[in-house]
Amino acid sequence: MRLLTAIAAMLVMLMPAVVSGNTKAYDVSPRGNCVAVAPPDADVIQYIRNVVDELTLVSFWVGDTIDTSSYNVVVADSAHPTHIVAYKYGKKATQCWSWLQFELTTNPAYELVRGRTYSVTVSRTSGTAISYAYDPTNPYKYGSLSVGGTAHPDWDLALRVTGLMRPVEATDWGATAQFLTLA
Repeated sequence: MRLLTAIAAMLVMLMPAVVSGNTKAYDVSPRGNCVAVAPPDADVIQYIRNVVDELTLVSFWVGDTIDTSSYNVVVADSAHPTHIVAYKYGKKATQCWSWLQFELTTNPAYELVRGRTYSVTVSRTSGTAISYAYDPTNPYKYGSLSVGGTAHPDWDLALRVTGLMRPVEATDWGATAQFLTLA
């Protein structure tokens, strides 16, 4: 019986290394008629507090797609804006009023740090206006929205950010090899 308990404990500790799914880091959906248009050449930025070890996907809610130019997404350290940790350039929206997914490319030069604030910047390749949705009830308490340099501290952008967590290791809890033996 002790052997079965020890094996079960080992399997539970190994599962996170085998099963590595995406984790939501930020998720705010469009709210009612809260849609706005950024001025031309204005970026739409949501500041978020990072809770993952690697960013994988950003989904931006696209309003109007009359302009067919592409979108760009850049995730940067808000304390060091030139430190771009992930990005995706040149993604075209195919329909109005829907989520546009950006599979991110990570930058190995900069490590993502949990607890640090990052900016998720959405822009257009052509510099034309961006139709975006927001939630004025401030459901995300750890960041704010900025449009063209104007801060909206009580608004949150309709945006989804997902990522991966580092696999949990036995040593994360201070375990040593002697405690991991099955004898």
